[in-house]
This record gives sequence, C-alpha cells and structure tokens, in this order.
Amino acid sequence: MTSTDIKTAVFVAYKTITRGNKSTAFFIVFILSLSFFNLMFVSGFLNGFSDGIMRSMIDNSTAHIIVMPQEEPIRKDFILDQEQVRAQIKTIPGVIASTQHYQVSGSFAFDKEKDGTFKYVSAPIVGVNQTEEKEVLTVYKNMVAGEFPDDLKDDEIVLGANLAGGFGTEQTSDLGGATVGEKVQVSYSNGMIRTYTVKGIFKITMGSVSNTAFISSQEAESLLSTYNNASEILVRVDLSQSTLDAYYSRISEIFPNLRIEKYTSRLSTVGILVAAFNIIAIIVSVISIIVAAITIFVMIYVNAVNKRRQIGILKAIGIKESIIEVSYVLQSFFYVVLGTTLGLFIVFFLVVPLLAIRPIPMPFGNAVLVYTATGIFINIVSIVLSGIVAGFIPAKMVASENILDSIWG
Repeated sequence: MTSTDIKTAVFVAYKTITRGNKSTAFFIVFILSLSFFNLMFVSGFLNGFSDGIMRSMIDNSTAHIIVMPQEEPIRKDFILDQEQVRAQIKTIPGVIASTQHYQVSGSFAFDKEKDGTFKYVSAPIVGVNQTEEKEVLTVYKNMVAGEFPDDLKDDEIVLGANLAGGFGTEQTSDLGGATVGEKVQVSYSNGMIRTYTVKGIFKITMGSVSNTAFISSQEAESLLSTYNNASEILVRVDLSQSTLDAYYSRISEIFPNLRIEKYTSRLSTVGILVAAFNIIAIIVSVISIIVAAITIFVMIYVNAVNKRRQIGILKAIGIKESIIEVSYVLQSFFYVVLGTTLGLFIVFFLVVPLLAIRPIPMPFGNAVLVYTATGIFINIVSIVLSGIVAGFIPAKMVASENILDSIWG
C-alpha cells in the first residue's frame, strides 16, 4: 500500500469511529478491558501463588542451595570441618549467608494428662545454631507459641505444630497437644533418651517443616559424638546478582566431592503443584485472548454488515478493497488499545492497591499479584495481535463482496 492508501484508511477508520454509535464503542472497549483484566489478574494471581509456594520453601526449608556429604569415592555421614567449607562458600560473590544442620531422628513420647498414658510419634529432628539460622531461614517468624531463642539450651526443644498437635492442625499422628513449658521425651536410634522442655511451637502450612523439631547444634553434636561437622549446609544467595545455576556451578567447582543440590530438586509434590498452576495460568490466558478475539470479531462483523452499503459505495467511487480492510483493522487496533489501557489501569491502580489494603490470606502468606515486564509485554502483544486478526477477518469477508450486492443488500 502507498502512503496515500494508508492515509485514506486512517481517514475512513477515524470517520467510522467518530460517527459510530458511542455506546457500542464503549461496550466494545469495556468488554475488551474485562478480558484483558481477566488475563492479567488470573495469570498474576496464579504466578503469585506459585511464587509464594516457592518462596515459602526457600525461606522455611531448603534455602537456595543445599550442600551434603560426599558419596564418592567413599560415602561419609557428615560434611567435615563445616566452618571452613562455609567460609569458602562465603567468598562467592552474591552468597548472603549459610547455616549448618545436623539431621537426626527420634521417637517422641508425651504424657499430656500426666497419668502414665503416653502418645508416641517418630519425627525428624534438626540441630541448629539459631543465630546463624535466622540469616538463612525464617522459621522463627512463624511462632504460634513461645519463642525460638538464639541461645537454645541443650535441654530445650522447638516443635512444629503438626508434631505438637493442636493450633488448627489436623494430623493422624501427633503428640496430642504439647504446649510451651511441658516436657517431652525423645528416644534416639543410638539408644540415648533425653527429656526436653518445649520452648516454642511454630506453624508453617506449606511443606513438611511443621512435622520437624529443632534442638541446639551443641546438643546434636553431643548425641552424634561429633564436632564442627554438618549433615547439610543450607546456602542463601542473591538471585539478582547471578542465576541459581551459576551459584550451583561455582559451589560444585570448589567442592567437587560434596553433593550439591538446588532447592528445585526438593520440591517433589510442591513442584507438581507449581507446574499445575503454571499450566492453569497458560490455559486461562489463552481463553482470555480467545474471548477478546471473538468479541472483536463479532463487533467488527456486525459493524461491517450494517455498513455494507457504505462499503459498496466506497468501492464504487474507487476506494480499494485493501483500504477498507485496513480501515477496519485500524478500528480493531484502536478498540484493543483502549481496552488494554483500561485493563492495565484496573489492575495496577485499583486491584493491586486494594489487595495491599485488604490482603487475601493464603497458606504461605498474603496473596500478591506477580508480574514481570516480559509477561506483561507478552500479554499486551497477544491480545493486540488477536484483536487485529479478529478485526481483519470480518472486514475481509464483507469488503470482498460484489459492489452491487453490497449496495442493494
């Protein structure tokens, strides 16, 4: 098309819009804004849900990188000289902090009524240095009773709500309602039996952390007859400085004999859930784009059919068929841009501030809408392109009719 043809198409589109029914134009823009809002809101909400699950796992269970004892050429039970290992990890740019864990397990016994009737539960137990732990994990922020002190004593223990029982949890096996200040007895696999005072109880909905108990690292070393070692080292990194794969590769290079895992390898059922939500987000996005395209198609088709006579007259006076088609494509573009702009306004100036004022509680925290610049761009381009295609098809159908048929109907 020549520049004159384009100017003519723009003029025809302008006159069609300005002389058209204003309520119809408003209705088109309103429907398109709702379609785009639905596309943005649902995808943002599901992305936020997935992001919240991942963030909960990182903050409360795995951190970003997990370092474990070597398995080849000789399997070892511990990471030896963990302080030196962590000091070397700390030299990697972007590493925020690390913490050691001792992994043990035991059988808990609790006599709630103090009548000699005990409830028994087996559960994992983690030995931690809480001062270091707070820089990596945020379990201490999820206390529902008592506290998780930095100086956890050797005869004190912190229980997960699923293990303790109560606090709104529903478990088939728990201690029946152990509370802060009460005594629990733990029998370890090496035959040691210890009695602990419950210092605090935490509750984390996502994952299995609430089935765990925490003791001090000194107590764990006493039980395991070891010192300055670790069953695992959790590492928190700054993903804005480098990628997770880059950190993983760097740590693997420094410690080729140790087993290194990214947190993504431990997602298990949570990973399946996240993948399912991502698929749902894609399905909803496609449906929203189809709805917007159908809306444009119907509106442009009805508009073009109602103006068949004008189209026939335009063709009779020498206006090219391609000019008429482009004029209707420009109308579609105009409506889609207005609808998209209104949809963006609703999302970022109404819904996002409203969620900040009246948040929706979720298992991992308050619901948030999560967007990326790339994701927003893809949504906008997708709905604009679908609108242009949906506007071209009916214009092509009507504009290609015989001139006399168009004029006389």
